Formats: sequence, structure tokens, C-alpha cells
Amino acid sequence: MIKKKKVKKPTIAIIGLTSCEGCQFVMLDQGKKFLELLGRFEVQEFRLIEDEPMLEEKYDLCLIEGNPVTKDNIKLLKAMRERSKLLVVVGNCAALGGVWEIKNYQLRQKTIKYVYKIKMKVANPDIKEVDNFVHVDYVIPGCPITGNEFLEIIYQLLRGRRPRIAQSPVCNECRTNGYECLLQKGEICLGPITLGGCHAVCLKSKQACWGCRGLFEGAQIENLMSYLLDNFTRGEIYRVMEIFGARDSILRQLEKTKKSK
Repeated sequence: MIKKKKVKKPTIAIIGLTSCEGCQFVMLDQGKKFLELLGRFEVQEFRLIEDEPMLEEKYDLCLIEGNPVTKDNIKLLKAMRERSKLLVVVGNCAALGGVWEIKNYQLRQKTIKYVYKIKMKVANPDIKEVDNFVHVDYVIPGCPITGNEFLEIIYQLLRGRRPRIAQSPVCNECRTNGYECLLQKGEICLGPITLGGCHAVCLKSKQACWGCRGLFEGAQIENLMSYLLDNFTRGEIYRVMEIFGARDSILRQLEKTKKSK
């Protein structure tokens, strides 16, 4: 009898930096589908389901959730980059800086005094996205991520393909679902320039889009900014853009567009 050679499964690490771990819970919320996906990997690091991980020298895939806020976060991030063939950032905090980045637009010393009330020696660095520290192979957007999109992207990566998220705005999904346009109602909404794929879940709850999934390719930022500046103060617009860390990427792309003309 000829024994079949056992095929070695690719190794995966799911790493959490500074975050609420919401994106990891979205993974778990997929239930049986997520377990079936994990069955295709040798899971070596995922603290939500493994107390004592067996660390490998090399990983085929590393998923990074959260922001590298602390020195330990940065050290771990760089170590995982060195050990991983593919490094994928998962969610808004890793991709755009997340809510932590709000601090960048405030007076840092004023912010730390507001939080701690008394003088304390606490590290207070600027918040930077993961790709400021290491090379990122792919981004899975959202706050939190969308379960079905996450599963599809990982299966595509397993097959050696580079996944492609459809480049269309949240507004398309909002209109398709018949939700009320909050921009037309006089609210600041970033739906016209934000990457779709979330099924306009915020608009479903009558909450304006605040850009947690980042920009889609070809977003008409100038048009939206012109409209918003006609109806709101720059400070009001920036405060919305800052909530999920979208402000710097929006303004950077806006500047590039202007220079290219």
C-alpha cells in the first residue's frame, strides 16, 4: 500500500497590536466558515483562541490588526515582517491609524493631561500607520472589517492570487439599498470618496460615512471638498475626517491631484 505524502499546510499568525480587537472578533463571528478557513492553515499565533502559541521562525501569512503605538508594538511588528512571506494589515487602525490618530491633530501635551489629569511619565508618540514601519503586502479595510470580504481575500491569497476590491464608493451601496442621503440632508458624509464594500452599514443606521475604509481609486476629492467648504467650516470637515484617521490620506491625495493639473 502506497502511503500518501502529507501536504504541509501554510503557517499563519494573527497578531494584535494596540486595538479593540474588533476585527479579530469579526473573524470569530464567521463561525464555521472561519474554522474551515483555519483548517487550511497551521495556526501558530492567535491569542484569542490559543493560550500558548508555538512560534515558528517563518510564516507564510501574517495578519496584523491594530496600530503600532508602543515600542513593544513596533518591535513585534518588525519581527513579524522579517518572519513572514506575506504581511496583511487588517482594519482601520492598522491601515489608516484609527481613532488613535485623532491625537495627532490636537496638542499632544494637552491631550495627555486631559486623559491622566496628573503629571505622569507616559510615552506620547505621534500615531503612524503600519506601512510607515514595514512593507505591507495587502490591506483589508474597515472598522471593523467585513466578514465575507475578509474570507474571500484570504482564500484568494491562499490560491496565490492578489485580491482586487471593487473600486467604487460607499454611495453606490447606499443608493442601491435605498438609504437616505445624509449629505443632501445637510450632514458631513464622506461616502462619495470612501471605498465601498461595507454594504453602507452606517448609512443603514442613519449614521454618515466617516471614511473608515479609506479612499477608492479615482475618488473625486476636489468635488466633495468644494461642496463641503461651501456648506461647512474647514474645522467641522476636518473633525469628521480625523475620527478614523482619514484626514492625512485625503489631504495628501488632494494635494497630489492639484499638482498633477
